[in-house]
Amino acid sequence: MDLKEKARQDHIPIIQDDGLAFLLSFLAEHLEIQSILEIGTAIGYSAIQMANVRFDMCVDTLEIDPKRYKQALENIQNAQLEDRIHVYLEDAANFKSHQDYDFIFVDAAKAQYARYVEHFIRNSHIGTYFMFDNLEFHGLVEDDSKTKNRGTKQLVHKIQKFQERLKKDSRFHTDFYLEIGDGLAVSKRIR
Repeated sequence: MDLKEKARQDHIPIIQDDGLAFLLSFLAEHLEIQSILEIGTAIGYSAIQMANVRFDMCVDTLEIDPKRYKQALENIQNAQLEDRIHVYLEDAANFKSHQDYDFIFVDAAKAQYARYVEHFIRNSHIGTYFMFDNLEFHGLVEDDSKTKNRGTKQLVHKIQKFQERLKKDSRFHTDFYLEIGDGLAVSKRIR
């Protein structure tokens, strides 16, 4: 059984196929991207895919769940990529590094996206790309009447506010690809 099927069988959320295709194509087209930070490792599926785009790409990836962290380490070792993918068992909000990244992929706690931008802006430079996944959150951001759950409505509202914030943030130029996967945005740091 391949890694994608195992994740789906175990109900571990991973990037949707068309979102992954967009991500990998983006990385392949931008040769200046060599250092990647991924926020939300899960079992290492997307980190492995990103590292396989080009041999010169290195990925640091953060996972808060000890069980998933262990699975990710095992999967990365099986893919023979442990020299280019480094997994950290840590809450992204507490992660401290002096590393400057060319690309930051955010696929973790959706309610924390704005906080992650502020936390990791110090690990970026002019030209760094931030990519955010799950900005449509199963279609609920576009139409929040589909849920009656109060907690889900609050999360959807936070994602909506985050999208508005990205549109207005003068530090970035942001393009939205809400029809791809579960909704993506790419923000290039311009100042």
